[in-house]
Amino acid sequence: MPRGKRGGRVSALEGGGEEGAPPAAAAVPSAPWAFPQPPEAAAEQVLLRGIFEIGRNSCDVVLSERTLRWRPIQPVRPAGDSKYDVLHKEEFIELKDIFSVKLKRRYFATQHKNGTLLGITLFICLKKEQNKLKDSTLDLINLSDDHCDIWFRQFRKILAGFSNRPKSLKIFLNPQSHKKEATQVYYEKVEPLLKITGIKTDVIILSVLVEMDLPVK
Repeated sequence: MPRGKRGGRVSALEGGGEEGAPPAAAAVPSAPWAFPQPPEAAAEQVLLRGIFEIGRNSCDVVLSERTLRWRPIQPVRPAGDSKYDVLHKEEFIELKDIFSVKLKRRYFATQHKNGTLLGITLFICLKKEQNKLKDSTLDLINLSDDHCDIWFRQFRKILAGFSNRPKSLKIFLNPQSHKKEATQVYYEKVEPLLKITGIKTDVIILSVLVEMDLPVK
């Protein structure tokens, strides 16, 4: 991907233009949160389309109503070079599995705000096994402020539209559960994820209620 002046690194294709997706190229391994393209994806309305760096590849990225899909862009193929004949697979994640989105910035030691924009980070949560969830991240790298701002606002709008997601939670912690590690697990594993989502929490330690002889509702 060219790394020219800020804002000129890539060209954006917002709005899902008529241009076809770039042709495919050499195969790359799938990420743990990516799956083959869903059959209904072609029927979805395209909201945005643009170019981001994902992993080490420059990718054609398409945001539709229910999915985010991407395919590595094929480099110019030298005549007679057969190694480019293997197709890149298109991958996708469903938007319902994204629980937060943040602008990705690099901060130097002397910076406390307004760090260098690198792109967008999507926070993803998938069902790994029965009653078990696995969180992960997907970085969409692009140095253009305008390009990232358009995509960031669209992601925020989509996430805000999930009406079944709570804005606040009251959490009761029993310090005696989970081999007496419940409190530690919550503050080390759960609370950071809730902060990322922006969910407000009211945490109550059950042992405090017992000592005060108060009913637990």
